[in-house]
Amino acid sequence: MDTYSKAVSDPADPTDPDVALVLAAYAAYARGDIDAAVAGLHPDVEWVEPQEFPNGGVHAGRDAVHKYLSASYAMWSELHSEPTAYRRGADVVIVHHVHGTLTDGSPLDLTAADVFTLRDGRVVAMHAYADPAEVL
Repeated sequence: MDTYSKAVSDPADPTDPDVALVLAAYAAYARGDIDAAVAGLHPDVEWVEPQEFPNGGVHAGRDAVHKYLSASYAMWSELHSEPTAYRRGADVVIVHHVHGTLTDGSPLDLTAADVFTLRDGRVVAMHAYADPAEVL
């Protein structure tokens, strides 16, 4: 782990415009509003999910991310989303605890970390980590 990744400490100020934009996207996803969840993405966003996640891999562009998030949300019959935002330099790091019941009836409880890079009020990149320790 590099020293840059150790720069995450106290939770970020939720009134910070970048943090607010990212947290609003999580709230939109949690209520199933995928259009609102991707509204703050740059049209050419690069979205990288761990390969071990369902539909994991690289999703290039807002439309591809919309498709990915729609498929992800459709897996849940009951979803609880608890994001906590941190700043790591200019990036916004979200430690995301998600739990609930999948459509097949099985419970799921996991915590991941998502690192967002923003420019000019838009998310230009997101890289997810299955293990938050990789970025904290």
